[in-house]
Amino acid sequence: MSNGNLVYLALLSFCAVAGASCLEIGTSPAAFSIERPGQGANPNCREWKDEVCTLCGIDSVINISVKNKTKTLVLVCRGMKPGPARLVMTTHAEPATPGLWEVEFGLGYKTSARNECPHQFIASDNPPLHAAYEVGPITIESEIPPDGAIQALACVGLSSARVGEEGKETGASLRVSTLLVVSE
Repeated sequence: MSNGNLVYLALLSFCAVAGASCLEIGTSPAAFSIERPGQGANPNCREWKDEVCTLCGIDSVINISVKNKTKTLVLVCRGMKPGPARLVMTTHAEPATPGLWEVEFGLGYKTSARNECPHQFIASDNPPLHAAYEVGPITIESEIPPDGAIQALACVGLSSARVGEEGKETGASLRVSTLLVVSE
């Protein structure tokens, strides 16, 4: 064994013994963490106030695929301040099958008390029909229950029934640029 390897082995052994000694005198590894209370339960929290999350959201653009006529989970927020809240989303929506589609898009939420996902954007209310849509920002009011947990949902309905009367359906590809849950 070379001198370099012996020095490395000795240093490694010293660190292991020193670490064990610290743990034996009552210092836990968690004591060295700079995490705020509750922060581990909600890695999506952007603002903390009095140990509860008041702003939860995505920090970069996300791409997701959603099936037609479904509610798709996009964001989970825990440790939120109970009470009134609002969800805000901006997205680019494209059908999985290219072409002109009539789209109904909604932002929703699920909590231990409620589950809603109303369609706030309906393409037929905003003619002409397009191959892709810029949706939002759309906002929905909600209520965070005492358990502090809320899930943000995207709900999409895509149909070609008005285009050629084919009656086909398809899923969608979303590029979500903004998604926030704001506790009020």
